[in-house]
Amino acid sequence: MADATDKISITICGDGGCGKSSITLRLVRSQWIHEYDPTIEDSYSVTRVVDGVPYFLSITDTAGQEEYRGLWAASNLRSDAFLLVYDITNKSSLGALDYFMDMIEIETEQRLEDNDRLRKELGASAEGLDVGMPPPVKIVAGNKCDLKDNRVISSRDGLEYARKHGCGFMETSAREMVNIEETFALLVRRVVEARRLHYQKGPPTSQTAQRGEPSTAAKTPADTVVSKEGKGESQKRTQKRQSGLRGLFGGKRARQDPGEKGHLQPEASGSGQNKPSKPAKASIWKRMSCC
Repeated sequence: MADATDKISITICGDGGCGKSSITLRLVRSQWIHEYDPTIEDSYSVTRVVDGVPYFLSITDTAGQEEYRGLWAASNLRSDAFLLVYDITNKSSLGALDYFMDMIEIETEQRLEDNDRLRKELGASAEGLDVGMPPPVKIVAGNKCDLKDNRVISSRDGLEYARKHGCGFMETSAREMVNIEETFALLVRRVVEARRLHYQKGPPTSQTAQRGEPSTAAKTPADTVVSKEGKGESQKRTQKRQSGLRGLFGGKRARQDPGEKGHLQPEASGSGQNKPSKPAKASIWKRMSCC
């Protein structure tokens, strides 16, 4: 039976018809469905190995229609992570994420308040205890990126939306199996990092750590792709973060272990010799988007 620290609850949310169920079924059953059947709420369980550690993922695929949003807010806000999905061929689907963002923000504030209250009530006895809950992790995913001719939301627009709300960003295609495993691996790593920051001795020292946003060592590829700093400073920061960026995608390019379908495993390293640094921008952008 999985240890509590290896259990991660993930809620998939977004507007109706953006492909939430398709993404979920691709991960859980390696199956793609093209008929649109509105979901009220479905739950799935799956185990994935990320960085050599097995994690038990409890995934809730939720309704996107407005008439079900009250139900969504009442039953899904205690999740460890949220995958907020929009459709790159539907302009309004990105704006529809605002409702879910607002609800998650309220939940984040509530957790921070509860954590502070518990620490104050327990006082010195709270030291060494797992008090409260870490703030939830958020990833924005632009789905249907295989439909390039029908795209109306650019990768950069999706990225800027994610950065505005302090989220990670990926583009996915359930149909073509693009960035499905990688997106969930990123969610797992973010949750593990949020738990580490939350359960370390004493309260987090920074506002970023308190809110569950990635630390400097775990920035998303988005932070390197769209940099407005000077060229020289940007290159220095890119080189400094290369280890963290590789960590977001399992070291080297992720591959599937033939013995365990769908499990992410890092490829073996090369000769061990240090190769000259190359600009990470193009390869990272290609990996997180469908460009």
